[in-house]
Amino acid sequence: MTSTPVQGDAVRLLVVDDSPSIRAVIRAMVEGDAGIQVVGEAGTGAEAVEMAQALRPGVILMDVQMPEMDGIEATARIMASVVVPIIAFSSFTWGAEAKASIEMLAAGALDVMAKPDLGAAGAVRDCSSLLRKKIRSASRVAVVRHLRGPVAVSPKRRVLETPSDSRRFEMVGIGASTGGPTALRELLSGIPVGFPFPILVVQHITKGFTDGFVEWLRQHTPLDVRAANEEDRAAPGSVLIAPEGRQLEVLPDGAVRATSRKPRGVHLPSADALLSSLASAYGPKCIGILLTGMGSDGAEGLLDIRNAGGLTLAQDEETCVVFGMPREAVRRGAVEKSMAPASMAELLRRTAELSEPGKAGGRA
Repeated sequence: MTSTPVQGDAVRLLVVDDSPSIRAVIRAMVEGDAGIQVVGEAGTGAEAVEMAQALRPGVILMDVQMPEMDGIEATARIMASVVVPIIAFSSFTWGAEAKASIEMLAAGALDVMAKPDLGAAGAVRDCSSLLRKKIRSASRVAVVRHLRGPVAVSPKRRVLETPSDSRRFEMVGIGASTGGPTALRELLSGIPVGFPFPILVVQHITKGFTDGFVEWLRQHTPLDVRAANEEDRAAPGSVLIAPEGRQLEVLPDGAVRATSRKPRGVHLPSADALLSSLASAYGPKCIGILLTGMGSDGAEGLLDIRNAGGLTLAQDEETCVVFGMPREAVRRGAVEKSMAPASMAELLRRTAELSEPGKAGGRA
């Protein structure tokens, strides 16, 4: 356990890894950057909790798998008390550790990235550039306290209005970024087997972790969750996740395309691309949802859905890790209702009942 004084306005970084050699590599990756200074190193999760309280760093870079106390437990303890932006630093982008990295996001970590392959030419250089960018980005986020256990739902109990009986829906599109895994878990875990609408999801996540995210999400919902294929079809009760490096778009007949196109803005996949395609293909018969995240991706697409007569929902500020994307959608007049993810699940259940043939007010 070591600490270093810091000067100026540099981001105060705490490095946590049980390998001294990896900690040395991390130091080397940020050395020379006047905007970032390592103020401490911890070799265990328990040390990380102590140093987070003592040093109050601006960002913590934390290993996932460590002896005695892993990164998940350390993140949960820190986010229940000190509240510091945490980046999960993983050795693997597949298998159990990839899912453990997503668990760290659910415990309150802001982001996840893979450790460099030290034997690959240029890997450390490329990782260094990405790491510095992520550290700066994380340092600007006003993170919220995460209590232990399931994410707490707002104590304010709302009586939800169900959309007018004149509207019938057939498809749901969701966009999410920072904090999205937890919000998606809360939303999708509240939707039962037999849900009649397909659900398409764009979640911004670091390259290499999509498969782990899909596997993790499967554990928290009764719905059929999988990554979309290049040419796919949306089925009732299915959740198709946008694959890495491809835009996810839907056609009027329910066909889904995961195409390798240029980014929309800076995002590939993009929530705007998905939601705009929904508006074009399904018009008033689609539901667009925008969850927590940095930036403005999804705001334009959600406005397209609202202008087409569809239902548009955004996560409320109280339950967002980062209110950026929903705030921009609200600013543009794209949001019909704002609420917590659990309330969204309840509204979707009610809406689905009205849209099913034979239900009261439903289609004959």
